[in-house]
Amino acid sequence: MRNKLLLIIVIALCLTCFSMGLFSVSMSIKKNDEQKEVPTIIESNKASDFDNVGHIDIFDVNDFSENQKNTIDIKSKVYEPNTITILDSDFKLSEELETQVYDILNNYGAASSFHIVSLSDGMSIGYNVDRKYETASSVKAPYALSIAREIAKGNIDKNKLITYEEKHHSIGTGVIKQSEFGTEYTVEELIKYSLHESDNIAHMMLHDEFGVSVYNKHLRDLGASELSLTVSNPWGFITPRSAAIVWQDIYNFSMEDIEGINFMNILSNGKYNYFKEVMPGIPSASKTGFATRDVVETGIVFDDKPYIAIIIANKGGNIGGYTQVLKLISAINDIMNEYKAYTKK
Repeated sequence: MRNKLLLIIVIALCLTCFSMGLFSVSMSIKKNDEQKEVPTIIESNKASDFDNVGHIDIFDVNDFSENQKNTIDIKSKVYEPNTITILDSDFKLSEELETQVYDILNNYGAASSFHIVSLSDGMSIGYNVDRKYETASSVKAPYALSIAREIAKGNIDKNKLITYEEKHHSIGTGVIKQSEFGTEYTVEELIKYSLHESDNIAHMMLHDEFGVSVYNKHLRDLGASELSLTVSNPWGFITPRSAAIVWQDIYNFSMEDIEGINFMNILSNGKYNYFKEVMPGIPSASKTGFATRDVVETGIVFDDKPYIAIIIANKGGNIGGYTQVLKLISAINDIMNEYKAYTKK
């Protein structure tokens, strides 16, 4: 009888401890849920996911810069063909790293290029920076930039409505294709969809509405005419040099106007960002592209010393353009780590 009573007491104590444990776990889960951050983009069934700025994480380029516009003469830099060329610095790659980078370039069965420009001091490193490739979706950044700059000047109303028509339809990336023909979007929404979702239809709607005259003039003024478009072709071609020139302008735009800050915010939260796949802990803004023949990554890495990085590869070869681009991004990270160490000596 005594043993039975002891057994009942032990069972009661175990049940009490188990209940307290469940309560503790429940409170812990509730506390963790309360501390979760709001996602970058809030899912919605509405026509637009961008009703307010709260849907995009705040990113201020001023946190990573000296708050000064850059006037690096990227257009005039002279690089040796088929050679990793370092300009405007006495910095040299270590023999081991140089061998590794050349192995990545030479063992790939197709063409690839990269271009680095340090925004803090103008040092640059390039390999085949003037080779032409398909822009793919990377062209959406310079094209949207020209519109955003016109908005900042008061020449375009960002709330102007543009109608989605059958002629704009595309089966590529994006979310507007899920909408019905006749759906209206503001210019601001189309810029955001074009950049954040890499929405092909958004880009085509903007191109159809605003044409190429202002855009091509903007490129000529910058010295990046290789990126020019025609009325019949909203895609075109790119060189790493021309892309770097445009990204310096994107950087400068973020120093000049609230529209520029918003523009950089969108690019720093893009759905597709190969920099973040390789360097998730380092902030970056980018516009990628994936076309029939080429894979493209363009943007700015906001490391201790912010730098423009352009990486492009043909999709042919032994490992595919996407893998080649990721390998070169990793190599660029190693290069810039060596450069940071060099500048601290």
